[in-house]
Amino acid sequence: MATPLILGIGAIAAAVTGRHLVKTGVLRIGGAGADKWVKGGFRQKMDRAEAIAILGLKDTPVMRARIKDAHRHIMLANHPDRGGSPYLASKINEAKDLLDKLEGKARR
Repeated sequence: MATPLILGIGAIAAAVTGRHLVKTGVLRIGGAGADKWVKGGFRQKMDRAEAIAILGLKDTPVMRARIKDAHRHIMLANHPDRGGSPYLASKINEAKDLLDKLEGKARR
């Protein structure tokens, strides 16, 4: 009879301690994925670095070939006709247009 009571109290103590450690930042759950996100909102005027970040690309020589695929993949998830945000869709399109324009100049 005492064993289930002791186990219950031990489980509650472990849960409360774990919650406290997560809230104080000592124990991070899922923190590695959250570090990849950019802090803050969009800039007033989009630049090349922000466009690359929006499309999830890396600044490499083969980036030109991946712009179209990255744009298509992101727009499938964020298209306004499928419940996505029109604002985000416009930013994604702006990023693709900017990179196309800048990479087109670099090709000439």
